[in-house]
Amino acid sequence: MKTISSLFALLVILFMTSGPLSAGEIKELTLKVEGMSCRLCAPAVKKAISGVEGVKSVHVGYEEKEARIQYEGDESTIDKMIKTVKDATGYNASVAKRGSWDAAIPGKQAQPRYQR
Repeated sequence: MKTISSLFALLVILFMTSGPLSAGEIKELTLKVEGMSCRLCAPAVKKAISGVEGVKSVHVGYEEKEARIQYEGDESTIDKMIKTVKDATGYNASVAKRGSWDAAIPGKQAQPRYQR
């Protein structure tokens, strides 16, 4: 009985220190957003994408016509983001880049963390 109690205690400790079981890898994605015609379009796109489950952060650049997104999920998450942009704003979105955004930071070289 003492062995079972010790084993149970060890399992509890491991579970508590390992973090949430559902936590996945944070991925980065850039969507090209076609149709934005003014600076007020960017907040509408950001709001739409932010509502997709798994999205952790969104930055929409009107001048670049891009949405940079950090998210947890798979291809279906990307499909949902693209569909949500179209449904909520009427703009077409497509995948422009997958991986790190380090290339956008002066003096840093891009180091993609994953590839399709």
